[in-house]
Amino acid sequence: MLAVVLVAAAGIPACQPAKAPEITADDVVKKASDALKTVTAVHFKLASTDGNMSIGSGLFANTIEGDVVKPDRLKGTAKGTFGKVTVEIGFVVVGTRQYITNPLTKTWQALPEAGAAPNLLDPDHGAAVLLTKAQNLKKLANETIAGIECYHLTADIPAGLVAGLVGANGSTNALASDLWIALSDGLPRQIHLVGTVTADEPPKIQRTLELSSFNESIAIDAPI
Repeated sequence: MLAVVLVAAAGIPACQPAKAPEITADDVVKKASDALKTVTAVHFKLASTDGNMSIGSGLFANTIEGDVVKPDRLKGTAKGTFGKVTVEIGFVVVGTRQYITNPLTKTWQALPEAGAAPNLLDPDHGAAVLLTKAQNLKKLANETIAGIECYHLTADIPAGLVAGLVGANGSTNALASDLWIALSDGLPRQIHLVGTVTADEPPKIQRTLELSSFNESIAIDAPI
């Protein structure tokens, strides 16, 4: 009897749950774009290798770190060089008003008012929009960034994604990039970009943008 039961059981196909369809690179980018549209504030760190980033007026930085508040506020610190001297410069953007600290006196001064470059959270020209313009998307094996499991993609991304963080406007070239986007919430955690944003940067410059502290309460006001 036992043998009969075993033979009968062997003939019953096991019930297997349907396997979820594999998410595509396009799906991941759309998820990231949609998630970024809901972000009100974010902390960023942008660092360069193989050259320094131009931040205008003869100033170059190798690290820029700060906070962005939707839709048009930005505050941070750039560390780099002025001639042969290493300097640290504070900057604030509130709408079209821009301020920096004098590299020598450390006092705040207003820059001539002009259209500020769109920041990461600009609803019309920021990261949520620029990610949808990524081309040559390819999905690689998942990786962990800062303890968070992420989709890993390669793509060509408009330079405008980081242009606002270095005070640049009008850069239209695409940069070869790697993106790490969290499986849990679809938010980008790290983006690596190769190539120039402004004409006075070295052609092989590389940047790594790290994003964290999403939607925290951050106040950014004009310093003077």
